[in-house]
Amino acid sequence: MAFELPDLPYAYEALEPYMSSRTLHLHHDKHHATYVTTLNNLIEDSDLANASLEEIVLASAKDPAKVAIFNNSGQAWNHNLFWRVMKKGGGGTPGGELGRRLDDA
Repeated sequence: MAFELPDLPYAYEALEPYMSSRTLHLHHDKHHATYVTTLNNLIEDSDLANASLEEIVLASAKDPAKVAIFNNSGQAWNHNLFWRVMKKGGGGTPGGELGRRLDDA
């Protein structure tokens, strides 16, 4: 399966002033796109061609012959997560146990 660059779940300007539109364009349209394209090229006609992104990460994680596949699949997965965990108006001070531990540190 060929992977595709997912659309951002918000406008490029949505995270300003914390992350600029220029930064999002660079990381999404160039960095993330390059990881996806490179991964597709690396797995084409291989035993991983029809695997999910998670399966590719796991299958290549400890295989020295698949370092490039691991790097590109891991970066593609990481960026997919990165875009989903940010949102306009998100953030703030953590609460609960995490907030207490951060305050104590």
